[in-house]
Amino acid sequence: MIQTDSTILGITKEYQVIKAHGDEIQETTVEVCTESRIIFSLNGCIIGDLSITPLDLESFAVGYLICEGYICSRSEIKEISIHLPNISVTTNTGAAPSGQFSKNSSGGSCRDLLPGGAMSPLPDGFVLSAKTILSSMDKVNDYSVIWKRTGGMHCSLIIDEDGTVVSGVEDMGRHTTVDKAVGMALLQEVDLSRCYLVCSGRLPVDMVAKAYRAGIPVMISNNAALLVE
Repeated sequence: MIQTDSTILGITKEYQVIKAHGDEIQETTVEVCTESRIIFSLNGCIIGDLSITPLDLESFAVGYLICEGYICSRSEIKEISIHLPNISVTTNTGAAPSGQFSKNSSGGSCRDLLPGGAMSPLPDGFVLSAKTILSSMDKVNDYSVIWKRTGGMHCSLIIDEDGTVVSGVEDMGRHTTVDKAVGMALLQEVDLSRCYLVCSGRLPVDMVAKAYRAGIPVMISNNAALLVE
């Protein structure tokens, strides 16, 4: 795993603060995560107005389009242009996207999760041992480098059936970590149907839908489950 200096990349900034602990008050320096606004366009139409950690943006672009159901394969992408705050993607068809888009969020979707219930279940046959599942959270801890320094990040990993981490990312938004991890794996031409996703945060339905669209059969988190009613 390669660790980078996040302050150099602009991912965090240092601030002078006054810290109070009981009756003790002292001046100190803290490291705080930054976020950037992203205006995401597909074939000239805006599909997202998001907050994101300004890191792994190509991976995010690929993963977001897959996880939100705008495209089915990385091969559909013709060109990606990144000039913050704008990310623009052109597909081979050039067709205009349809439906609502995510606005003023950190990656949570405003689109229909599984429109009309028309999508089929993912294939059976991917099995993990209890030991593998429990050890996965240790891997998340290893990759949560910026979180350990700031307490302000989420982390997602994609791990193959041999237990190898094929992609690991941190971001201020838990949804966005899924987009980035998926995109990073696809850029390496990883078969996601033989991988599982591990997340540091709880798993709301729109995060589960992202993994489903990406073809990932198993998701793991050490947080509480949610029930959609």
